Parts: sequence; structure tokens; C-alpha cells
Amino acid sequence: MTREDPHPVSRRIEVAEEEAKPHLAPDGDQDSQEKDKKSQHKKRRVPIKWIIIAVVILLVGGYFGFRYWQYASAHESADDAYTTNHIQQISPRINGTVQRVLVDDNVRVKAGQVLVQLDPRDYEVSLRQAQANLSSAEAAVTQGEAQLQVAKANVGQAQGSEASAQASADNANADQKRNGELLKNHVISPQEMDHANEAARSNASLQSAKKQVAGAEAQVSLADAQVKAAHAQVQQAQEAVKQAELNLSYTKIVSPTDGQVGQRTVESGNRVQPGQALMAVSEPDVWVVANLKETQMEKVRAGQPVAIRIDSFPHQKFRGWVDSVQPGTGATYSLLPPDNATGNFIKIVQRVPVKIVFDPGSLGEAAGRIVPGLSCEPSIAVTAPARPMPEDKQPDPKR
Repeated sequence: MTREDPHPVSRRIEVAEEEAKPHLAPDGDQDSQEKDKKSQHKKRRVPIKWIIIAVVILLVGGYFGFRYWQYASAHESADDAYTTNHIQQISPRINGTVQRVLVDDNVRVKAGQVLVQLDPRDYEVSLRQAQANLSSAEAAVTQGEAQLQVAKANVGQAQGSEASAQASADNANADQKRNGELLKNHVISPQEMDHANEAARSNASLQSAKKQVAGAEAQVSLADAQVKAAHAQVQQAQEAVKQAELNLSYTKIVSPTDGQVGQRTVESGNRVQPGQALMAVSEPDVWVVANLKETQMEKVRAGQPVAIRIDSFPHQKFRGWVDSVQPGTGATYSLLPPDNATGNFIKIVQRVPVKIVFDPGSLGEAAGRIVPGLSCEPSIAVTAPARPMPEDKQPDPKR
């Protein structure tokens, strides 16, 4: 047996009534249905005011898009930019113990101002020792010059003795010659002639006098060399004194430039070594380094005006100009520059650092408050006329 529907007849009656409702509806219901159709048709129609609004929006968007295209075609900008300056690292040139630190963090200093005082006592002792060595060397020069004069006097005395011995030898030779004539005439005896010959042959005194002269002249040369050596020692001692004076002056560590102290790490009592970083002095002159893509460098020239926005001063606009362009990309001057001739090559857009200096007249209240490391967004007007630049910063026309 099959299971039958418990209400088969009633269900079919309800379905038939639902299907007959539209055909059996009164006239009022039909009118309402027509009105509903008309209202639906009106809703599908777009009002003209919306068309006007859309056209206005398109026109405004096109205008501002055209203006942006005009601006972008005449300017080159970069968000990879920051402020920087020269930072002088302060370090000692000698070993020493810090006696006093005369500046505090973030204070402004002048060129030549003493920043750190080292204990000078060791170097004062070294200076006095060098001065004593100089005095000793000068005394040695005086002594050597006196010995030189004595040696020169001995040369004169020896030369006198040589002249006397030479005269005696000449006299003996003359006597020999005369006695030879007298012997021929039998005026003197052969014995006397023998004595004359012996006297002429005996010139020991002359030879001794010549050796004395040579010895005295050698003493003069020796004394002169000693004087020169003493003068050299004096010069060496003078240089040692100068070095000791310099070392003593190095106990006062001074600022090399005007600026502001930063990164101070030294304290009184520290033992410091040459080259050890004690603090840094940041110079007040700040500029912008903008890392432009290589595809943006075609029209960039020195002297072109620049509009600068700094994140730290969002409500102030700064002006400047292009000072110079680095002669190489940032990768070229990196610690490990890439070598594209080896391995697999992937072309990457390189960036070229461009130095931009501020127009002092645009700094306003921000003067002295712009510190290195701030993020910037410079915009270079590449089609505007460039200001005259020094010859060393003019672009090479051959490049």
C-alpha cells in the first residue's frame, strides 16, 4: 500500500485560489499594480543631476591630473633623502688621564674652546728633561768650539817648528856645499867634510816637525767634526723640546670648529688612548642628500632650485638649490661594491646622491633647529633656470 496525502483536495484548492488572485482582483488593485510598475520604471531612470555631478567630477579630476602631469614633467622628487652635515670626532693625540671635562652634552662650543683637560704633570716633566738635554747639547757645542780653537793653535805652533827645522836643514845643505868647495882647495880637512855631510843627511827634526803639523791638522778636523756633531745634537734637542711642548699642549683637547657637542662618552678620571672617541662636535651647516634614481638624473644640474619638505617641520616649506652631484652611485662607494661582471646579473635601478643646500632666507624659525638625519622630500625644478655656481661645481660639458 502506498502512503496517501492526508489533505490532497484542500491543497489543490489553495493553489488554484493563489493562481486566480491576479485575474479576480478588483479595479482598485489593478490601479495600484500599474502605479507600482510606473514607480519602478522611474527608479530605473538616472536623474540628470547625477550626470552633471559625474561630469563635473571628471572635469575636476582631469584638470588636477593635467596639473599634476605638468608638475611631474618639470620636477624630479625623491623620498629617499635626509639632512646631514660634517661631524668632527674628538679624540686625544696622546695617552693620559682625564683631569676635567669642561663641556656637557648638547652644548654649543666655539673653535679653539677647551673641551677636555688631561693631567699635564707627566708631560711637564718630559719638557723639563728635554730642556735640560738642550742645555747640555749647547754646552757641548761651546766645548767643541774651544777645542777647535786649541787644535788650530797647535797647527800654527807645529807649522812654526816645521819652518825652523826646514831652515836648519837648508843651512846644513848650504854648509855641505861650501865645505865641498873648501875641501877641493884643501882649506878644511876631510873630517870636517864628513861632519858637514852627516849634518846635511840628518833631517830627523824636519820630519818630526812635519808629522807634528799633520797631527795638529788632524786634531783640527776632529775638533771640527765634534763641533758639527754637537750642533746636530743641539738641533735634535731643540726638536725634542718642541715635541715635548706639543705633547704638553695636547693635554688640552680643543674643539676644531664651531658646533654642538654630541655623543659624549668621556668622564673625569678615564684613562684615554690616542684615537679614542671622546665626543663629537656637529657643525651648524646642514644640507640635504637626496638619493635620486638613475632614471631621474637626465635633467638634474647644479644650481637648479629645489623645494624641500622636512617631516619634522610639516607646516613650513624650505627652499634651496642643487649644489653638486656625487661622481658615482651609492653602490660605487659602498663598503663592498657590486661586481656585475661575475655571477648572475639582475638589473637594479641605482641611486645617485645629490647634495642640496638650503637657502638661508627660507629657514626662518627653523634656523639652528635642523639637525642631521631628518627625513626630507626635495623636489627639483629641472626646467627652471639654474643659479650661477662656482667653476669647480659646474657640470663638465664633455660629459
